[in-house]
Amino acid sequence: MPLTPDVDGLDLLGDVLSAYRHDLNRTPDVAQFGAQDTRWLRTALEVERVVTANGADEPRAMHRRAAHPVLRASKLLAETERMEAAGAVALAFATLGYARRAWEKADPASCGTAIFRQARICRTVGATRAAENYYSFLASYATRHRLPELRGRALVGHGLLRTLEGNPAAGRRWFIKARRVSANHPVASAVAYHGEMHAALALGDHSGALIAGWRALTSGALPAYDEAGVLVNLASLALRAGHPLAALATARRAIRQCKQPRVQLTAFSKAAAAAAALGRKSLVDKYSAQLIGVSAHVNVPFEELEARSELAQALAIVGERAKAHRLARSARQDAGKHMFSAIVERCDNLLRDTLPVADRLPLSGAAKRVVDELVAV
Repeated sequence: MPLTPDVDGLDLLGDVLSAYRHDLNRTPDVAQFGAQDTRWLRTALEVERVVTANGADEPRAMHRRAAHPVLRASKLLAETERMEAAGAVALAFATLGYARRAWEKADPASCGTAIFRQARICRTVGATRAAENYYSFLASYATRHRLPELRGRALVGHGLLRTLEGNPAAGRRWFIKARRVSANHPVASAVAYHGEMHAALALGDHSGALIAGWRALTSGALPAYDEAGVLVNLASLALRAGHPLAALATARRAIRQCKQPRVQLTAFSKAAAAAAALGRKSLVDKYSAQLIGVSAHVNVPFEELEARSELAQALAIVGERAKAHRLARSARQDAGKHMFSAIVERCDNLLRDTLPVADRLPLSGAAKRVVDELVAV
């Protein structure tokens, strides 16, 4: 039985076995998400069993169940984040949904974090209406329980949705408001700056994007996974602005900092692209081998295909035309199945031997200082 209404037809089912099967069926070429699948499934089943035991809906019984070792918040939240990062998003969603029922009265902060993670999963898989509902629910829940960080995160979520819809100016306003309503909470502010980086880039403001990303990075408030994501985005920005040395240094730091496949795929492709722009073929080959190795064991189709197509461009730039074309044909075929039109277009251009022209964009003085700092990270 679903724990929450499925407003976008994504079948994010409440029971964990159905959720896990849904994840596997969503990507039939993947047999499992990693070496931890069995442990994840056992944990999720135990959470489900504890929360749905007889009398579990009675408040005192639910308080007792919240104290069960499997529902220890720090450990379970870390475990579900690993599920999510590996692509087992429905399993993570269902596990969080059960945990919320135990945490709602006993641990409001962990319950709010679970709501936030469910909203993020919906946004990641394209369930925009569901994500909107979860972010709105999170904002009211966080206000009621006086959780300023999570209220800020809810508003950041709305900003991200507006930016993804093609209204980055509205997104930017949400990010600024998020910092204010969170009382400038360090984590919420850092996440808001990260979102503002995306909105500024969508508005064509590369200087503003670099500055916002740098503020997110130097806040010191983000966990390693989120900080690595900021690093990857800054590497991409530096590359677009024509500063491959800064991009390479930043991508390398992301690679060192985070071993999550979702981050590493993009970090390896950015590092390969930067190395190609610098004419360092041996480094392109090194990151190519590492990227292909990671992509063989993950279930994150968009990130994988985006990374493979960018790697194909890097190989073409350093003269590996045949290898680049083989990789582009393969990525194009898979991207077509998922209807990732931008990736298909990139592969088509590469197969026509049309490569992007490197350019150095004009940057403000403050943004140039950010580039200089990135070279030294």
